[in-house]
Amino acid sequence: MSKVACPKVLRRIFTIALVLSTAAHAGARDGKDAAYPQITLSSKTAIVGDPILLRVRVRDGDRPKVLWMEREVPMIPGGNQKEWHGFLAADLKTAPRGYPLMVQALPSGEEKRIQVGIKGKDYGERRLTLPREMVDLDEPTLERVKHEAEVLRKVLERAPSSPLWRGPFLRPCDGEVVGPFGRRSIINEQPRSPHSGVDLRGETGTPVKAVNQGRVVLTCDHFFSGRSVVIDHGGGIHSMYFHLDRILVREQDRVKRGEVVGHVGSTGRSTGPHLHFAVRVNGARVNPLRLIELSQGLE
Repeated sequence: MSKVACPKVLRRIFTIALVLSTAAHAGARDGKDAAYPQITLSSKTAIVGDPILLRVRVRDGDRPKVLWMEREVPMIPGGNQKEWHGFLAADLKTAPRGYPLMVQALPSGEEKRIQVGIKGKDYGERRLTLPREMVDLDEPTLERVKHEAEVLRKVLERAPSSPLWRGPFLRPCDGEVVGPFGRRSIINEQPRSPHSGVDLRGETGTPVKAVNQGRVVLTCDHFFSGRSVVIDHGGGIHSMYFHLDRILVREQDRVKRGEVVGHVGSTGRSTGPHLHFAVRVNGARVNPLRLIELSQGLE
């Protein structure tokens, strides 16, 4: 390289460096070098059937779009519109491994990806003995059960509505847990599906409260679940109340958090008065008591 060329090359390098340095300082002043969107999880690892509370902080004017397990996760804004929150959920059948979580801020387009790990768990089993006619179903009853299962499936698989729930979820009644979440059922020595909710002890007539704001999307009297209420809280969250003695709401009713929707009973396939309480988050069967626990810090 000639002696004449060296200063030119050096000046060019210096000029490029100066431009990059100026841009970097300008970005720092504007806050554009901050790590947005900011992601906070109640846990980066969860067991199958457990929800995870997700908080996302974005810049003024942005909103988060969250994708996990190939589904969009509905988010609710906080008071300042900068921090949003929602729930991730791993169904009982979720394969244990890491799953990528993608959070994109719109319209800025800033994006972040992290891994959320899911671990397996053996929830144990329960053995029940019931009258044969409640287990070995005759053809008409079997057809009824299939129809009722399809009715519930269609309700739970509707496209998520806008979030109606706000703040902490509450227990529908105060009874102790007599049937924990996730246990496999062996009924009359025949294996059945794992318990997708919790059974809460209660005397017949005990009030059952809506766990958050929502809309009643199903009231019914089914063979297995008896008199039942399903509430859509929006944002892909549904709560279910089974074996009720009385139902006090109608389909399409809007209910408030804590509003009494029915009374504890023993209708359907039940061995005594109790409430079967279940929650689905984005279609996933999750432990409803964990959802309640995680939500307590929300305003």
